[in-house]
Amino acid sequence: MQAEIVLTDKQLPADVIRAIKDGRKIEAIKMLQEAHGLGLANAKVLVDRASRVHGPKKKPNPFAVKESSGNGKMVVSLVAVAIVAAAYYYYVGI
Repeated sequence: MQAEIVLTDKQLPADVIRAIKDGRKIEAIKMLQEAHGLGLANAKVLVDRASRVHGPKKKPNPFAVKESSGNGKMVVSLVAVAIVAAAYYYYVGI
């Protein structure tokens, strides 16, 4: 029977953390498996946890549409319906 390996995401080797910071998670998992004899699932969980802290930071997308409140969407929808109705009545001549 193998000895149980207890390793937390805060005890990772420096080269694994460096790989995580560079965005090379698969390589970090492989290094962790080889260095400590962990299985794939356990190594992946540790790297995923460490990447929350050490991983590359995502830059916010300046072109992303921010969600507005439900009332604002309803007002925009009503204005759009009113414009379509006005255009219909104008062209039909009622």
